[in-house]
Amino acid sequence: MFELPAGTPINETITLEEGVLQSFAHGAISTYLGRRKTPVGHRLVRGGRIVGYLADAEKKNTLLGGVEAKLRLEHLEGEQKFRHLATSYSMGELGSLAELVPEAFVHQADRQGLKSSTNAVERLLSRDLSTVIRTLETNTTVRGAMAIDSGMLIDHVGDLPGLGEEERLASELHQMMAAMGGQELHSQWGMKGQSHWTLHTENGALLLAQSGEISLAVWTEKDANHARLLSSASIALDGDIVAAGAHGSKMPEGFTLRDGRGGPDAVISMLKAGLDEEVTGHIQSGSSSKGVSLVLSRGTPVALWAPAYDSEEEAMLALTEAKRKVQLIRFPAGTIVSATSGTVDTFTLSGFIQSLATVRTRSEARQASLKSLLDDMLGFHAGLEALQKERAKMAFKSDGADVAEPLPVMRDEAVAAVDAGLRRKLEKAEQTIDVLNKSKAVLEGQVKALEKKKDAAQIVAREATESRQENSTALEDAHAQLNTMQVDLAQARGQSEEAESRAERLVRRVNELEHQVSERAAELAKAIGDAGSSAELKEAIESLSLKEAELQASLAEGSERLNTIRKQSEDEERRLRVLSEQVNTSRERHARVQSDLITAQEQVHVSNLELEAARTEEKHARNRTEEDRVRRAEEESRRSNIQAELRELMDERRQVLRELGDLGARRGHAEAELASLVDKATSLAEAHEEALADIQEAERLRARLAEEPLAQALLDDNNTFQGLGPVLERLEHARGLGYSVTMLDRAVERALQVIQGTVDHVAATPRHLLSSEVMTLLERQVPQTAGAVRGLARWSVQQRLEQQLGETVNHVVVDLEHLLEDFDRSITMLRRIRNVLEQVERLGAPSHEVHALLANCQRPEALPSLALGTRKLIQVALDDIYLEADQRDAGEAIGLEETARVLEELITQLDASGLTDGRPHGMMWDFQRDGLLPFERESIPAEQRIPVNEAMLNDLEPHLVQAEEVSVVKTATESVDDEGWSPLP
Repeated sequence: MFELPAGTPINETITLEEGVLQSFAHGAISTYLGRRKTPVGHRLVRGGRIVGYLADAEKKNTLLGGVEAKLRLEHLEGEQKFRHLATSYSMGELGSLAELVPEAFVHQADRQGLKSSTNAVERLLSRDLSTVIRTLETNTTVRGAMAIDSGMLIDHVGDLPGLGEEERLASELHQMMAAMGGQELHSQWGMKGQSHWTLHTENGALLLAQSGEISLAVWTEKDANHARLLSSASIALDGDIVAAGAHGSKMPEGFTLRDGRGGPDAVISMLKAGLDEEVTGHIQSGSSSKGVSLVLSRGTPVALWAPAYDSEEEAMLALTEAKRKVQLIRFPAGTIVSATSGTVDTFTLSGFIQSLATVRTRSEARQASLKSLLDDMLGFHAGLEALQKERAKMAFKSDGADVAEPLPVMRDEAVAAVDAGLRRKLEKAEQTIDVLNKSKAVLEGQVKALEKKKDAAQIVAREATESRQENSTALEDAHAQLNTMQVDLAQARGQSEEAESRAERLVRRVNELEHQVSERAAELAKAIGDAGSSAELKEAIESLSLKEAELQASLAEGSERLNTIRKQSEDEERRLRVLSEQVNTSRERHARVQSDLITAQEQVHVSNLELEAARTEEKHARNRTEEDRVRRAEEESRRSNIQAELRELMDERRQVLRELGDLGARRGHAEAELASLVDKATSLAEAHEEALADIQEAERLRARLAEEPLAQALLDDNNTFQGLGPVLERLEHARGLGYSVTMLDRAVERALQVIQGTVDHVAATPRHLLSSEVMTLLERQVPQTAGAVRGLARWSVQQRLEQQLGETVNHVVVDLEHLLEDFDRSITMLRRIRNVLEQVERLGAPSHEVHALLANCQRPEALPSLALGTRKLIQVALDDIYLEADQRDAGEAIGLEETARVLEELITQLDASGLTDGRPHGMMWDFQRDGLLPFERESIPAEQRIPVNEAMLNDLEPHLVQAEEVSVVKTATESVDDEGWSPLP
């Protein structure tokens, strides 16, 4: 497998999944197995989609393309380890690559819209047709082929239908392709590009290709791939074309776009300009016989033209010489250039890049810089050139094309033909699916984020619920403790109240006892004197003291208990306040948790609503995408047509701009020519003034010459030319008859030449004897001698004019009268021949041949050829009658006999005229052959005759206008003896 041209490398990860677009727009993906340094296949990418495949076949030097290559690559990648290397191209570079390997595309519709510089069919049919059909026959799927030019068979090879009827088959095929309309019908159908048709039958297929009047017909097997056949033959014969500059011929002249001093940098600058403007021309270094030209095809170097140098190194040194003048020249439109345009056979684009980078410098940095610059400019084209050479050595598998079966069989089978419109729709659908997949991925990410938020909200809600339950339990325990404390508080209050009531009772009892003590003390004071009473009183006081001590002890104990109860009550109140604060805090936390739970539930609800809305929007988006897909498919088809028309308009615009540039150059040349014409006109005006002065001087000389004897003799003798009057009247009468008078005009011209020669001969008297200076000198010295000389010279000239010139004029007039008589007889013969031709046409002769002869019936000079052609035509008709006489019945035979008799009479009339023997007799025909009058031929010696002009003899040639050759069929005559027997062969 060959390497593809270098492009911009892609360092991203390559994904070959179905429906996934690549990260780059146009390019190629090469597949390498294991540690191999050469690829096993390539994938071509257009618009991010993989549209073409190339792979090695199991057979050597055989490649697979399209679906077969795809299956082969998948099989190889499934068995071994592999790696992918991707390269990005521009659309123009991908178009150039597709032009070399059109077999790689699964669907040819994917090639539409790519830039293509030439037509493969036109490029193929511009070569030698015999070589083309023999190249096609070498393919195993080709049965036979023929080449046709304007309906005529050029050559044929192989097995063709109808043995021995190749010319008829060629004529029928040409008529069929002409009826199909060709390029005009293609434009009306909206179909452009390679002009070839494929006709499938049950046992084979027919390929028809046409370019102008040249046609090609190839009979192949049923499953042959015709597109691959044409592409392989075109690439195999790429160099077989005659280009400008081939075989060392001179380069055609063109228009100079740029010029400057030489050197490698100047050549590179010219190359940049040529690539930018797509110049088809050459970079010329020097203009002498040792000049060197770098031939460019649309800006790309294709050949090196250096006939004065033997090696490429010497030519490169001359090309980059700094002393030379370098010019960028564009060739005229339509000029063909190729690799054969140069004289250096070893020229390659990669070798040119290496040589130009190293020819004038030894610095490695400088060489690397120039090499990098040239690789950026011409690297892809160099790779394309190497690919083209490798491609010519390879052959694609040309069989296995899917062919649709007849309609009754197609009921249960799929039709293999794929419509280009469906391919464009599929491409847009895949792009739309890719966009929707990306949108779906974004939506799925949003859904996952919402689900995570939902789970977090559910966790928060669950934690809030658990915290609420714990808080409720703690609140219930606090309420229980509060109730218990309230009961204890009530009991403590009851005890406190009881203790207070007892204390009050004790206080009242103490008060009562004190009152009683005071009363008893009073009683004691009254009864102090009674001893018994004092002992009793003492005992009573002791008992009261004991009771008082007990009461005091009980009162102290009650006070302590009251203080204790009060402290407990205060503690319980403090605990109650703390519990109340805790309960309030728990209630607040419960309220906050409930609000958070409600917020989380609302967020979950909103997320669910957003999810539902996203799903609804996705459904609507799918519907809108479907509608957009249909609408964009139609827009894409219209846009592709508009783009194609726009590209054509841009090409036409570039061509018009180039033509405008050429017209500007021509305008400059025209202005220069106009300036030169103005100078010439000025010089002519000056010459005109000088000529007017010369004319005035000539008038003065004429007045002086009128006094000389020769001039007086010529001016006085005018009666000699009066004999031409009747002849001129007959010439005017002949001109008015409507027949060609070319022969008469030439005869009159010849007569005037003879008369002029006689006058020149008469005027041959030595001029110095009759000059004004000599006569003036004689009159001064010897007046009598001067008068005698003048009279003698005048008498001599008059005598010669009267005798020689008069005799010549008489002979010329007689010859012209004889020629007029022959001319009248030729007119009569032309009328008879016209009648004969009309009769022959009525008898069934071919009308186009008869009309071709009738067109010459107004030309007497063509009478011999006309009579001969008429006799041949009558003889052909007579021979046809004799051949058909035996196949007719008696009635028809009598009619044919009468027709034959009439035709024989016509032949007899033509033979009697003497015009059909090849050399007619008469003065006019003798004049037609040698251009001499009878007087000259008989009286004037050959060395004294005036030479005959060749142009006059060409005008007198008896050729026919619109003549068609009438072939005479010669019947084979056999020798017959006296008894009517002929010998056996």
